[in-house]
Amino acid sequence: MSFRPEIQALRAVAVGLVVVFHFWPDALPGGYVGVDVFFVISGYLITGSLWAEVARTGRVSLRDFWARRIRRLLPAASVVLVASLVLMLALVPRPLWQETVVQVGASALYVQNWVLAAGSVDYLAAEGTPTLVQHYWSLSVEEQFYLVWPLVLLLAVVLGRRRKSVVIGAFAVLAVGSFVYSVLLTGNPSGYFNTGGRAWEFALGGLLSFAPALKSRWMPLAGVALIAAAALLYSGGTPFPGATALLPVAGALLVIAGGANRVAAVRPLQFVGGISYSVYLWHWPLLVVLPVLGWWWPLVALPATLVLAWGTTRFVEAPLRRSIRRPYRLAVAAALVVVLAGTATWSTVQLGVSASAASAEESLASEACFGAAALVEDCASPFSAAGVDTAFAAQDRGILGTTPCNSNGTAVVRCEFGADDPVRTIAVVGNSHAGALIPGLEAYALEHDWRVVLFRKTDCLGVSTVDATGSGGQPCASWTRAVLDELVSSTEFDAVLFVSHKNALHYLTAAHPSAETEAALEDDISANLAAVEASGKAVVVVGDVPGTKPVPAPECVYRHGGRYDPCALPRSPDALEDANVESRAASATPGIRTFSLLPYLCGPTTCHSVIGGVVVYFDDHHLTATFSRTLAPYLGAVVEDALDCCAPARP
Repeated sequence: MSFRPEIQALRAVAVGLVVVFHFWPDALPGGYVGVDVFFVISGYLITGSLWAEVARTGRVSLRDFWARRIRRLLPAASVVLVASLVLMLALVPRPLWQETVVQVGASALYVQNWVLAAGSVDYLAAEGTPTLVQHYWSLSVEEQFYLVWPLVLLLAVVLGRRRKSVVIGAFAVLAVGSFVYSVLLTGNPSGYFNTGGRAWEFALGGLLSFAPALKSRWMPLAGVALIAAAALLYSGGTPFPGATALLPVAGALLVIAGGANRVAAVRPLQFVGGISYSVYLWHWPLLVVLPVLGWWWPLVALPATLVLAWGTTRFVEAPLRRSIRRPYRLAVAAALVVVLAGTATWSTVQLGVSASAASAEESLASEACFGAAALVEDCASPFSAAGVDTAFAAQDRGILGTTPCNSNGTAVVRCEFGADDPVRTIAVVGNSHAGALIPGLEAYALEHDWRVVLFRKTDCLGVSTVDATGSGGQPCASWTRAVLDELVSSTEFDAVLFVSHKNALHYLTAAHPSAETEAALEDDISANLAAVEASGKAVVVVGDVPGTKPVPAPECVYRHGGRYDPCALPRSPDALEDANVESRAASATPGIRTFSLLPYLCGPTTCHSVIGGVVVYFDDHHLTATFSRTLAPYLGAVVEDALDCCAPARP
């Protein structure tokens, strides 16, 4: 296909939108639509090239096509991946190394979009800090398109006996099917990265390649206006891709269909368009590492991106595209180099983590001032961070990192810990904050012949059967009803711990609930707690942790370089009172006990991130498993007290 200056200019617009959105998101809140413009361009060019080959030779050489893609894309992508590993070792906090290495490997194998899709539906992973290579998701989508699209074309050519109408019909069916799928995915956290939900954008670009040539000076202007409107009017809260992606996709189609004009031919646009692939590759790693410079980091990152992109295009991409004779060998070799380098780094981190885990186990058994005890027992230097392994802390997730104990939908999943033939059975109800207490409760249970049963659901507290979220059919209320029914009717449980949340209203109601709604919820919670208590169980409502939001504790502690009491935060009035609708309801309900975690996490004025040589949180609001285990005697004591008071001993 001959050179098209308007397509080169459109590449410049697309990458410019993405870069501005990433560097200055408030200035261009919908700049992410630049990726969709790239998808349309790829669909148009690739389909046109493949069909031209069919028209010329009557067939499609898959080997030659994929070889051209390797020569075009792999060298620059591999260079930036290797550079990202170097940047990681030099500038990225150690707590982020493991996740970065995993994503580097996924990017080298072009499955990064699926890794991020899996993470986006994992509540804990979705809150993580972006890695240096997160932007490779779109390249993975493109590579999957390059792998499948020529096969689809070849099948349509064979079945349709090279009739253009059959090929167009096949692509149209795929476009419609993918678009419908994309609409159905709207609102699904993984939908943004789903290749099937993006295929229609490539397909529409491909269909345009069959259209007769047009020449209109107004169509490109209208197309740019549509793209600009999406970039300015959309935001992170816009459901996307789905139907909203039609606006930038239509804009890209209009620009391509309308042909070249004088504006498209201006040299700056052509220059940026010519290096746009490398600009996209380089801008994100610089964005991740350079903000430590302060507010002026974009003034360094932007020119550095352009210089690196020009150098990569000039000295890596262009010469290798002409000289590579065995592209498939290069592809295998490049993937192996990146994966092996990443594996070596990952193994090094894991060796340190394993050593730290073993050391933590020894300290739990032998040190009187380890973890929470350092604050409770008034030990010397309780907040020292010397020798703390923050990489271990980031992975120290207990069951939240290894065990699938989360209920999906309204089905109730229960996970059991502790003794097989217990003298007492304790139920723990809540969300991930409840799961974070399990290591400590399990440790106590094993020592005292108890069993602990966890009922956990993301974004749910398990105390209210009223759907006040305004979502209509929200599953938390139904799940809670099922859990409460089991707790009330069963004779298995001696005590129930409901793990509260300081932002309970965020889970239970829509934004800004009225005083009447809040009061109704408090009454409902009180009635549910009373019903469980009336069934013969001791009931304890455990308060929430203060956390370190928005900065993950391991990263923050790492950046403070061993400073005493790093990342400590003021103890806010809300945390001081531990006031939320669930705690208020518990306090107002006769027979219900409350237990605050704050004395084990905070002093009179300050809440801490490192206590007794242990990092408190593995992110910004979930307790590390090690710190949770140091809470074992205190959690156990409050349950013992509740049992002695309110639950008869078993015969």
